[in-house]
This record gives sequence, structure tokens and C-alpha cells, in this order.
Amino acid sequence: MERRWQLFLILILLGGMVTPCGAADSADYNQVEFSVQAEMELPNDLAEAVLTAQVENADPSRAAAEINKTMAWALNLVRGDDDITANSGAYQTYPVYDKTRLDHWRAVQTLVLRSKRIESLNGLVGKLQQRLQVRNMRFTVSSEQRRTGDTQLIDQALERFKTRALRIQERLGAKGYKIVNLKVDTSGSPVPIPVERLAVARIESAAPVASEAGTSRRTVTVHAVIQMRF
Repeated sequence: MERRWQLFLILILLGGMVTPCGAADSADYNQVEFSVQAEMELPNDLAEAVLTAQVENADPSRAAAEINKTMAWALNLVRGDDDITANSGAYQTYPVYDKTRLDHWRAVQTLVLRSKRIESLNGLVGKLQQRLQVRNMRFTVSSEQRRTGDTQLIDQALERFKTRALRIQERLGAKGYKIVNLKVDTSGSPVPIPVERLAVARIESAAPVASEAGTSRRTVTVHAVIQMRF
């Protein structure tokens, strides 16, 4: 019985020392990590304007009625232009206090406008400012143009990855390399227009908003980990 236990313990110890055949191939050695980028300026071809209707009244129902009337007027103007899409946001009513006493109610609703015809949108925003307030306006790249630009940038970034990887291989004197990890990131941000530049044509005038679309910088970054083969 004692001899049997000794053999059992020896087998356990030997088993713990055995290394799987494929383990050496997956070891983290001779690895190089680096990143490459490709950038492009794309013209902004999509504009978005956010406006709000705001009413204050001692009676919340009257505030709501006034908001509905204002939004109906605004949407009626928007329907006259097929190139502009409109989405009305959620209606909110909340109390305004004078110290601890309820003074009145404030009602707010948002209207979001989008269009590729930036001049038309600017003109409409100028008209809407007669009764609505502009919260912000931004210009960005449409999804169609963004996809086209990102495809070109990905091709450029991957070419730069291959060039960099081959350069590292040559300088290290390796026979080749294999890709351990490869990640592609895209980024870009819309161009906001400061509100103070939009505060024109408030009541008396319906002049178009003075703004320029500009461009957006799109960036594709390739993060890579490669393993050298010697």
C-alpha cells in the first residue's frame, strides 16, 4: 500500500512538470507594439441646429398651450422646405421658486433641424429665431461621405502599418513577423458654432444665420502588436 502511494505521488509531480506542446509557441517574446495614423480633412456637408421654445407662466397649462402654439408655428415653417428634417424633443415643465415659494412655471421644448443644404438651414434658423432660441449649431460630415473617407484612410493606415512592420523586421534582422493583435480606430468630431455668433435676427429680422460649414478632420489609427521570427 505504501509503495502504491509513492508511485501515485511521483506521477503527480511528473504531471505538474509537463508543458503542453503548443505553449512555447504562444509565449510573449520578441513582440513589438506600435501605432500608425492616417488623417484627412473632409468638408462638412451636414448641419444640425438645436432650438428651444421657452415659456414662463403662473399657470402650467397656459405655459403648455403657448409652447404647443409656438412649436406648431415652427413646424409649419419647416414643412415648407423638403430639404430639412425636423424632430421635436420632449416637453418639460418645472417649477421656478422665489426662495422657498413657488413663483411660476417654466415650460421648454426642443426642436432639432438637420439638412445637407446648409444655406437653406441657415435661412430657416434666422426665421425661427423670431420665436425660438438657438441653443447650438454644429456642422459635421454625413454618414455617406464619412464611410467613403474612412475607407480611404483605413487603406492608407494599413499600408503604413505594413511599411513600419517591415522596417522593424529589417532593422532587427528578423526573418519575418506575424500579427499578434491588430486594432483599427476611427475618430472625428463635429464643428460647433458658438451661440453668440448665432444670436442674430432675433425678433424684427428673418436674416439668415451667418456661419460657415468648414471641415472636419478624420483620423484612422492602427494599433498593432507583432512578433518577430528569427
